Amino acid sequence: MGEDAYGLGRLERLASPRDIWQNEAGDFTPWLAANIDVLSDAIGLPLTVEGQEVLVGDFRLDIHATDPDGKPVVIENQLEPSDHSHLGQLLVYASGLEASTAIWITTRLREEHRSALIWLNERTDSDVRAFGIEVSVVHIGDSLRAPVLDVVVEPNDWAKAAKETSKASVSPKNQQRMAFFEDVFDLMATAYPTIRTPKTQVTSWCSFAAGPFGYYCLSFSKQGYRVEIYLDTGDKGSTKWIYDQLAADGEALQQALGSELSWDRLNNNRGSRVATYLEGFDLEDADDSARQKAVAWSVERAVALHRQLDGRLRSLAKTSKEAAQVADQSNGDAL
Repeated sequence: MGEDAYGLGRLERLASPRDIWQNEAGDFTPWLAANIDVLSDAIGLPLTVEGQEVLVGDFRLDIHATDPDGKPVVIENQLEPSDHSHLGQLLVYASGLEASTAIWITTRLREEHRSALIWLNERTDSDVRAFGIEVSVVHIGDSLRAPVLDVVVEPNDWAKAAKETSKASVSPKNQQRMAFFEDVFDLMATAYPTIRTPKTQVTSWCSFAAGPFGYYCLSFSKQGYRVEIYLDTGDKGSTKWIYDQLAADGEALQQALGSELSWDRLNNNRGSRVATYLEGFDLEDADDSARQKAVAWSVERAVALHRQLDGRLRSLAKTSKEAAQVADQSNGDAL
C-alpha cells in the first residue's frame, strides 16, 4: 500500500520474526546482545551484557546481563509463542544466578504465562522484577525493517512506583534534583524525541539512551553538574580502547560539539567518562531563570553529544567486540 493523501504510509508487521532471525541461538541472541540498548530503552533499565549462552546447571541462559547497580539480569529468548518449558528455564536461571530482573522475550506471550509473570511480580518484593516482552519486526512500504519490543508485562506500576517511592524516601535536595531531571526530559521530548524519557532514575544521576558502549547521563557530582557519556562495554580492555580512540580526536570533537570536554579515563575502574560541565551552576541556590537555562543547556548538550558521537560509539563498540571474538578464536585454535 502506498502513501495516503497526507503522505502517510501504513506500518506493517512481518508474519514471523524468523524472516529476519532464522535461528534463535545463532541469530537473534547475538543480535540482541549487540543491540542491548533496544531492550534497555523498552524497559527503561540500562543493561550491560556479561555473557551469552551461559551455563546455569544443565541449561544455557541466552543472555546474562547486569543492571546499573551490578545486579544480575537473566534474558530468555524464544522466537515462537511462549511455552511452559521456557517459563521453567527462566525461573531456573533467575534462581541460579540470584537475579534481580528476569526478562522473557517471545513472539507471543500466552495468557497463562502472562498471568504467571504478573503473579510473580505481585508475590515478590521490590528487589525482584519480571518482564514479558513480545518481539516483532515492522516496516513501512519498502523502508528498512525495524525491531519492536513491546512490553506486555512489567512490575506493578513500574515507572510510577519507582518514581514515587524514590521521591518519598529521599531528601528535599534529591527531590529537587529529580524534579530537575523531569523538566530536562519534558523539554527533550519536544526538542529531540530520538532520546526517549527514561522510566527510572536515581537521585543524583539519571542515565538514558544506553548502547553497547555504555550510556549517556545527567549527573550532580562533587565536581559539579555535568552531561556525560559513561563508557562501559562490560569489559575493561574494550572500554579503555574506545575511550582512547575518542580521546585521540579530542580537539576535533570539542570543535564539532562547540564546548569543552572533560576527559576521565578512570584507570582503576572498568568504565571511563567523557563529560561537559555547566560551570557555576548550583541547583539549590539557582533562581527560576538560572534553573530554566540549566534545563535548556542540558538538552542542548545531550543532543549534541548524541548527534555527534552516538553512531561512532556504536561502530567502535562493534569493532571492539569483533576484535575480541577474533582474539578468542585465535586463542582457541592455538590450544
